[in-house]
Amino acid sequence: MPYRGRILATGIGLLFNILRYFYYHQYLGLPFYWTFFVLTAIFLSIAWWAGKQFDKVKYLSERDPLTGTYNRRTVEEYFHKATKISDLKKQSLGVIMLDLNKFKEVNDEFGHQKGDELLIQVATALTTFVGKHDLVARWGGDEFVVLVDNMQENTADDYVKELQQAITLRNAENFPNVEASVGYSLYPQHGKSFQKLVQEADAYMYKDKKEH
Repeated sequence: MPYRGRILATGIGLLFNILRYFYYHQYLGLPFYWTFFVLTAIFLSIAWWAGKQFDKVKYLSERDPLTGTYNRRTVEEYFHKATKISDLKKQSLGVIMLDLNKFKEVNDEFGHQKGDELLIQVATALTTFVGKHDLVARWGGDEFVVLVDNMQENTADDYVKELQQAITLRNAENFPNVEASVGYSLYPQHGKSFQKLVQEADAYMYKDKKEH
């Protein structure tokens, strides 16, 4: 969970206490007492607590509660920011759609709790595999979407295969029969809108799924 809210709130609280000191004890010339530090500590504690609540709400609003990856709304918002950066750098942005094969069988045979465990492990494998400027989100059910910064068209197929292998290896011990079907599209080569690129990647993914 990020600390932005806590840092900002504490900084404002600290600034308030500095201004309070100069106003009462420098400008007005009132005597300085040790209780000033007690009040400062109280103000800063309240500011830290308020900032923590803000960080918690913001984190939960952006994340999938089960896997901890980003949610659908956040990935769409991030896409628009990422395309602007890609345009400036004249680079491609990859949109990867991923769907687990035989996920229904896992739920039917072992129960939904085991299915949730699989989704968490897949999410961990994805976040471990991708780069620091990439984004992993749960699209819904057993589907994930990954935005890949500066994804090269001539190496995209190799990247996808490595990603599939990373998921299989991660789950080999507990879920040996689970694999992932993956499809991708590239901005701006295959489209400029997020919906168009998702459709292209989705079609590619289901083609891969039929082959398995």
